[in-house]
Amino acid sequence: MIAPNMDRLALYLHIPFCSSKCGYCDFNSYEGLDHLVPEYTPAILSEIELWGAAATKHEIHTIFFGGGTPSLTDINDIEAIIAAVKKNYLLTDDVEWSLEANPTELTLKHLQDLRKAGINRLSMGVQSLQTDELKLLDRDHTPERVFEAFADARSAGFKNINLDLMFGLPDQKLETWQDTVEKILSMEPEHLSCYALTVEPGTALYYQIQKGFIKEPDPDIAADQYEWTQEKLEKHGYNHYEISNWAKPDKECLHNLVYWRAQPYLGMGAGAHSFFAGQRFANVDAPNRYIDAITATKLQRMNEGKSTMQQVAAGETPDKNMILADAMILGLRLLKGINEINFEMEYGIKPSEIYAESIEKHINLGLLIRDGNWIKLTPNGLLLSNEVFIDLLPDENETLVNIQEQLLA
Repeated sequence: MIAPNMDRLALYLHIPFCSSKCGYCDFNSYEGLDHLVPEYTPAILSEIELWGAAATKHEIHTIFFGGGTPSLTDINDIEAIIAAVKKNYLLTDDVEWSLEANPTELTLKHLQDLRKAGINRLSMGVQSLQTDELKLLDRDHTPERVFEAFADARSAGFKNINLDLMFGLPDQKLETWQDTVEKILSMEPEHLSCYALTVEPGTALYYQIQKGFIKEPDPDIAADQYEWTQEKLEKHGYNHYEISNWAKPDKECLHNLVYWRAQPYLGMGAGAHSFFAGQRFANVDAPNRYIDAITATKLQRMNEGKSTMQQVAAGETPDKNMILADAMILGLRLLKGINEINFEMEYGIKPSEIYAESIEKHINLGLLIRDGNWIKLTPNGLLLSNEVFIDLLPDENETLVNIQEQLLA
C-alpha cells in the first residue's frame, strides 16, 4: 500500500554489455566483456539494495533497463533484478517496466519470458530497414528480422512497443527514409523515436568521416526528412510530444517524461547517471571498476554499519541558476513547452522574469513562440533547438546541452 503524498521516483538500470559496438555509438557500452556478467548482476543487485534505504519516502512508477543491450541478459538475471527492485522499493500499481532490445536476439521464447517476468514495454533498436544503412551503422540484424521480432513480441503479449529509427545518415536520401518509415508504420507500433544521427568524436563513424571514407551527413536533407516525418506520423495518429518522439494516445514513454520534466531519478549500474535529493551524480564507467566499488561499499557497510557510495565517481549540487536552466532546456524539448504558471509554482519565478532577453531574442528569430501561458519551440525551433538551449545556460555550464543529449538519446 502506497502512503499518500509520496514523491515519485524513476529507476534506471544500466546493462553495459553488447555483442558488438556500433560505429556511431558513444554510450557506455562494451563488447567482449562477457566474462564480467556473472559478477555484474550481483553488483547491480547490491546497488539496488544499497539505495533502497534512501528512497523510502518515494514511490517508483517507472523502471528502465538500458544499455548496452539489456535483452542479452539471461532471463534469470532479469527476474532477480526485478525481484530486488520490488523487495527494496515501494512501487505504484501501474509501473512502466521498459527494456531496450536489439531485434537479433529476440526469440519468441525470450520475449515470452520477459513478459512473464513483468516487462511491459519494449524499446527495440531498429535504426533502419535499408540493408546498406544497417551495414553503415554496424547493425547486425536484417530488415526481415525486425518484422519477425516485432511479430514475436506481439505474440508474447507486448502491447506497448517503441521502435528507434535514425535519419540524417551519410548519403541517406529522403526516399529511403520514407520507405523505412512507411514499412515501420505497417507494423503499427505504439511509439516511435526518430533521431537525427549525431556524429560523436571518438566513434568509429567519426573517424571514417574525418578520413574522408564516408561523407558527412547533409543537414538540409535531414531537415527535409524530419519535416516529412512530422506530417506523416500525424496523419497516422501519432502525437508528436517531444522533439524526437511520437506516441499513440496515452503511450508516451513515462520514463523519459521524468527526464524532460526535470523530476528525480536514480541510475544504477556502470556509468549510470542520477538526479536525486538535489544532487547530480554518476557512477564509474568501467564495469570492472564498478563491480569492485560495489564490493568495497558492501564490505564497508558490513564492517562499519554504514558506507559511502564508492561506485559514485562524480557529482555536484546544482545551484539555483543551473536548476532553472535545466528545467527550461528539458521542458522546451516537449512540444507543449513550458507553462509559466506551473514553472513559477515549482521554482518560485517565471521564465519571462529570468530569461526575458533570451526568450524575446528567439521569438524574434522565429524559434520560440508564446501561446497564452506557454512558451514553446516553433517548427523551425525544433530543428534549431540547441541554438535556443545554449542561450538559456549559465555561461560556465555550456556543456549541459551535450550532456542532456547523451542522456536522452
